[in-house]
Amino acid sequence: MCARPAGTIADEPCAGSRPRPAVRERIALPLVCLMPLSHLGYALRPNLPVSLLLLLLSGAGAARTPGPDQWFARAVPRKLRGRATTLLTAGLMTVRKAGTAPAGVAAECAGVTATVAGAGARGTACRVRLAVAARRTEERDGADRNMTDR
Repeated sequence: MCARPAGTIADEPCAGSRPRPAVRERIALPLVCLMPLSHLGYALRPNLPVSLLLLLLSGAGAARTPGPDQWFARAVPRKLRGRATTLLTAGLMTVRKAGTAPAGVAAECAGVTATVAGAGARGTACRVRLAVAARRTEERDGADRNMTDR
């Protein structure tokens, strides 16, 4: 249960705080898309050490957070930022937790390995579609690719 958070902690100095803001913003979308890919390894029914490694890799993708946080901060007027951030955080936590019960039911019915691998496949597909939509929005609005020159 600690492998994914351990991956996040281990990756934070490498991809979260060391790179310049422009680099963090550039790597955000690729990390978002790659993060659930490690879950596909569960389709091979890994043993415990391999499962821990897969979760560690998944957690390492959490260093993508500073990029979208910067986009959000630029998109929201300064005087509304505190309230907007509170609403964003509450919404993210609610959506994440709302998926826990259905995932538990799916794991009971289809098995843990199939559920985790399926979540990795669906998660990757959804994230790639969202990343493509984000890039299209940048192009449509004339924003810079990494949005750092504003």
